[in-house]
Amino acid sequence: MGDIGRGTWMDVCRTLGNFVAVSLLAGCAWSQETRSMLFGRVTDPSGSSVAGATVVVRNADTGVALTFRSNATGYYEANLLLPGSYEISAEMSGFKKLVRKGVVLPVASRIEIGLPLEVGGVTESVSVTAETPLLETNAVSSGRVLDNKTVMELPVMGNSALLLVKLTPGIQYSGVNNYLALHSNVGGSDYNVNGNIGGNSWTLDGSPNAGPSRRAAYLPYTDAVSEFKVETTNFDASIGQSSGSAITMISKSGQNDFHGTATWQHWQQRWQGTPFFVKQAYYRRIAAAETAGNTALANDLRSRDKQPTGRSNNWGVSGGGPVIVPKLFNGTNKLFWFFTYNGFKDVKVEDAANFNRTVPTQAARNGDFSEMLSLPNSIRYVIHDPATTRPDPARPTHVIRTPFAGNLIPRSRFANPAYDKFVNLYPLPNNSPAAGQDPVNNYLASQTPYNWDYWAFSNRVDFQISDKWRMFGRWSANNFGPEDRADWAYETARGLTLNGLVRNNKGGNIDIVYTQSPTTLWNLNVAMNQFREGNLRPKLQEFKPSDIGLPAYMDEKAGSLHQLPYMNIGAYSLIGASGIGTWTRTRIMTAKIEMTKIMGVHTLRAAFDNRNMYRTGGGGGNTSGNFTFSRAFTRRGDDDLVPSVDLGHAWAAFILGVPNGISVATNDDYAMHNPYYASFVQDSWRVTSRLTLNLGLRMEYEMGPTERYDRMVTGYDPTLALPLAADAEAAYARNPIPELPPSRFKVAGGSLYAGANGNSRRLFKNELMWLLRLGAAYQINNRTVVRAGYGIFFDTINVLNFGLNQFGYSRSTSPIITNDFGQTWNFPAAANPGNGGSPLRDPFPIRADGTRFDVPTRNALGAMAYAGRGFDYTDFNQPHARQQRWRAGFQRQFGANTVIDVAYAGSYSDRISIQTRINPLPEQYWASGLVRNDAVANNLNANVPNPFYIGNLNRANFTPEVWTDMSTNGFFTSPTIRKHQLLRAFPQSSGGNGLRNTFDFGYYTRTDSVEISLEKRFAAGWNFTASYTGMRIREADFLYNEFDTRPTERISNDGRPHRFIMTGIWELPFGKGKPLLTNAAGTLQKLIGGWQVGSTFEWQPGPLVDWSSTRFFYGDDFSSIARIDNRTFDQWFSTANFERNQARGPNAFHRGVFPVRIDGLRRDHTLQWNANLAKNIRLGERVNFQMRLDALNVLNRSQMDSPNTDPFSTNFGRITSQTSATNRWLQVQARLNF
Repeated sequence: MGDIGRGTWMDVCRTLGNFVAVSLLAGCAWSQETRSMLFGRVTDPSGSSVAGATVVVRNADTGVALTFRSNATGYYEANLLLPGSYEISAEMSGFKKLVRKGVVLPVASRIEIGLPLEVGGVTESVSVTAETPLLETNAVSSGRVLDNKTVMELPVMGNSALLLVKLTPGIQYSGVNNYLALHSNVGGSDYNVNGNIGGNSWTLDGSPNAGPSRRAAYLPYTDAVSEFKVETTNFDASIGQSSGSAITMISKSGQNDFHGTATWQHWQQRWQGTPFFVKQAYYRRIAAAETAGNTALANDLRSRDKQPTGRSNNWGVSGGGPVIVPKLFNGTNKLFWFFTYNGFKDVKVEDAANFNRTVPTQAARNGDFSEMLSLPNSIRYVIHDPATTRPDPARPTHVIRTPFAGNLIPRSRFANPAYDKFVNLYPLPNNSPAAGQDPVNNYLASQTPYNWDYWAFSNRVDFQISDKWRMFGRWSANNFGPEDRADWAYETARGLTLNGLVRNNKGGNIDIVYTQSPTTLWNLNVAMNQFREGNLRPKLQEFKPSDIGLPAYMDEKAGSLHQLPYMNIGAYSLIGASGIGTWTRTRIMTAKIEMTKIMGVHTLRAAFDNRNMYRTGGGGGNTSGNFTFSRAFTRRGDDDLVPSVDLGHAWAAFILGVPNGISVATNDDYAMHNPYYASFVQDSWRVTSRLTLNLGLRMEYEMGPTERYDRMVTGYDPTLALPLAADAEAAYARNPIPELPPSRFKVAGGSLYAGANGNSRRLFKNELMWLLRLGAAYQINNRTVVRAGYGIFFDTINVLNFGLNQFGYSRSTSPIITNDFGQTWNFPAAANPGNGGSPLRDPFPIRADGTRFDVPTRNALGAMAYAGRGFDYTDFNQPHARQQRWRAGFQRQFGANTVIDVAYAGSYSDRISIQTRINPLPEQYWASGLVRNDAVANNLNANVPNPFYIGNLNRANFTPEVWTDMSTNGFFTSPTIRKHQLLRAFPQSSGGNGLRNTFDFGYYTRTDSVEISLEKRFAAGWNFTASYTGMRIREADFLYNEFDTRPTERISNDGRPHRFIMTGIWELPFGKGKPLLTNAAGTLQKLIGGWQVGSTFEWQPGPLVDWSSTRFFYGDDFSSIARIDNRTFDQWFSTANFERNQARGPNAFHRGVFPVRIDGLRRDHTLQWNANLAKNIRLGERVNFQMRLDALNVLNRSQMDSPNTDPFSTNFGRITSQTSATNRWLQVQARLNF
């Protein structure tokens, strides 16, 4: 049985040849299918095959019927079926007609339905109604189908269907159940599998639903989704361009009966549970008033609501049916439509995780930092006068400054021209810390607005053209924003810290199915999806630089793109935005052509793919000035030999008007594109009636991104000769340092521009990848199946997920503030800090060439573009991350409606890329041990003659553009350089963060997991699922020290060791048609009938606490840190045996001496129980009205954020904030179904 002769194989070859030809003409394809398949064997009473039987598969809702014939092995297969209820009939001369009813076909599923015929006449018939089998007998995959009842009836925030993805066995996510809505495609896409390598595949109706940064573009409303499937592993060769899970959704479609919904959901802020720290601050203020004897104030505070006002209205309407034009056309059984419109409008306050802000105290605003001298480690807060910078007699080559008397800055030294206007934009503290604690998080912005506005619509048309042709089309659009969020300074500067986020998406597809013969099927799909994202902040653009005291020439520079200049004051919450908001647009265009051929015991599928990805954006940016303030010029010297922090110091620098960084930019736009090609062949081989093998091979060819006009830097060549090399090497030979002989000081290596000097136009190389897929399913008996599979997957590197570097085409002007740490300043007298002035009075002085601002040089700087700068470059040879997956397990069905699935799953991912420093300081120069080593830091931070000083270089060796650029770069204009910069490879690129490869790819991750799931589908008024995932992930994806040549392996935070999930829906057993009080009449029947409850539950440990490796711990066992008898928010771990005095802590250039994660020390866990109670009221034969109350986080549990891990902080070991997870959340809903 099942032999294939020579003639049949020739047919196969001809068919595949035709397929390839048509595929090449089609040009584009997408292979993630949302529709389903019915298959099985037609047999006689003895179990033998019945060939030539007529099999009719009819959709019970639409009446659309498809006709097939069983082949020589009795096999039939119906492909590309919409989810829904089906009736299957089989007839053959000499046998009674068999009609199988009630077959429910889930999304993206393969259901086996055997059709046993009885001997008799064809005029006789046997009708059977039976449950759809639960076992998956011919494929190997894992995950969960979320059917329409689950999507519609489980408690879910904001009716956002994709938030239910996390209820799938094997899915890992952060565990933070924060407030998310239909536009929240960052949090709404935050799911991962197998170590979080790459991203997920998002499809809607078989077409891409991909937004930027690996997000879903469109998060459908529950009423718009028929159902969806989450596959954590699928070994089918059609799955590609992803190393994550596959989330496939299918939209609702029309039926012969008109049907639809009208839904309204509402909540109010005052119904919700109060976050822990908001509640704590509320009672602290009352206690403080009582302690002060102010009873009236205490009573007034007590009378105020803990929760601010807020509300949400979330609405949607949907409907569909046959297309009917009276007297002209009746689309019953043929042409159907379905339409959905939904929206929401929220007026509320910010998540609790974003309440805590740090603002200057009243004393600090007046220049008084004396209170900080009473804090632990007070040496960190001593403010020094930049105007007193002079050589340090105790440390040659370093500088020293004089502290302000009493830590007080005299009013006469308030030199910042923007200060008086800017300081009033900051609110005063309202949450001052206890005595002896650092003044951080001293403003509780608990009324921060968080307002949303959104709408979306979706249309779908299905058309059964003939017995051979059918098609559907869908188009949709949605829009969100501008978002009124993050405006934390609402009391004093409404609109100036606004997020202003705008997101919109549009997409559509057309799908055509052609049945060439009972054994040959073709499918063509054409689709487009576009996502646009940006920020609109109109209040910021009401300002010009001169409005806050900056010179008018900056107004001219900004032109129409002016906004409030950005003051980046270290350690303090920030006002404004670093640049003018711009739009980023991503688009993916695809089509699909695929062939299915049934031959004997084989079902062959083949396809050819081409996906085109686009990304455009740019422009805008930092048009009105960006000013950075830190401790750079207010600390004792030019390094941290005497410890200092930005808290206090940065505000002092702001008062003095002495920034450590000034910039303004001119930005170009861009247009990126990269294509992707793939093809696959998949064979489902029914070896016996019990054993099915799935054999697949996929080819993927992804081409590196290009920019339309080559406006980008593409990489780094370490061998490039530079025009400064000979001069710099000669200058070094004249003044070498003891550690490095002149013969070892080499200067080479530079940046590459796309398309210039023979360089590739592509950002990455093209790569051809082969993906093997194997699977086997063996049915031991009718209730047990054993399955195993293996597959290779590759991640994608495309422009939807990666941007570009346009240095040269976009250009920033950054004046050199000082070449000698503040002994002299590069500003005219009135703006000179040495005279008590501020550079903000003339931040861009006129230069020798008569200009103030740098102009874009395009690619004219060539290899010298990043000389004297830090450079994070893209490795042209970056390969795609590769993942091998394997899985083995069994399914066992109990009764008609319950199945258990037990499996082991594993994966190994390599070629993972991380950012690494290419010019690390060699290991021998680093300090070690548990004693502060100032000698090492002093030596490496010594200021030595700079061989790259422009005075050492011959101008004739450089183009005018390069020389001008060098003359405005402090790396070249400073006569000295830090010694450690000369000890690094590529010393000309040792500025900033040095030379870093953002795609260093020698790293790996290994996962092992056990998954146990139990599913009882809906029957007898209830359903239930429970699953447990136990996972172990080890990752080697970071370097413990910058000089390490091999990665350090550690426990990953991309999964949890345990995750437990339960869901269920239960129709209460009271009233008509139920076991209890069935015959109750009148008012009693109306009161007790129609009730149901739904619930979800999840638990998982928190992630491991992350640490810095530079901590001195004097204990014998790191694990003792995690062992604590009574863990509280004030002491989350043991703080004993740590060095708490910063003056004795590690200095610069101290190698790692502390683990970055400690097994057993985790952040707060997730314990989330959601429930709802619904009442269904029949308003007629086909109309139902439902009222529902959802309670999310029933237990009102506050989930805490990470504890403070800085031993020098007064909050060390304490938890001072919570995550953005909501406390108990109540929402009411009314839904009309017809």
